[in-house]
Amino acid sequence: MIDVIVADHQELFQLGIQSIQSIASDIWIVGQPQSPEQLLHTLKQVKPHVLILSTSFLPMLPSIQPVLESRQMALLVLAEDGDRVAYLRWSRAQGVVYRSMNESAMVDAMRRVARGELFIQDRSSDMRKDPPEVAP
Repeated sequence: MIDVIVADHQELFQLGIQSIQSIASDIWIVGQPQSPEQLLHTLKQVKPHVLILSTSFLPMLPSIQPVLESRQMALLVLAEDGDRVAYLRWSRAQGVVYRSMNESAMVDAMRRVARGELFIQDRSSDMRKDPPEVAP
């Protein structure tokens, strides 16, 4: 079983992430804090294998880094579409995923970082091409 905390401020994403439990019986969402204060409280209560941390929570990373290291928790950063992976890797995260990632890819990312593997979402397949020109 892989216990996961999802720290994110967007309620819609929080609702969507709950559906992962229905497609992955080995993943259990054990906390969904929506503020830094709630995250600190949740980390005192549970000891997950993976922490998914929205970029909006990155300013508090120095205060939770010792907890991540002492518990050997994997950090998976949840990025916005405009965020750059190189910027996010300074956090020493084991993975970077984007909010637009589908469920099966998110499950794969959680499993990989829980095993200690590095996971960086491939954005090349997400690159939008210019729409075709429409003839007048």
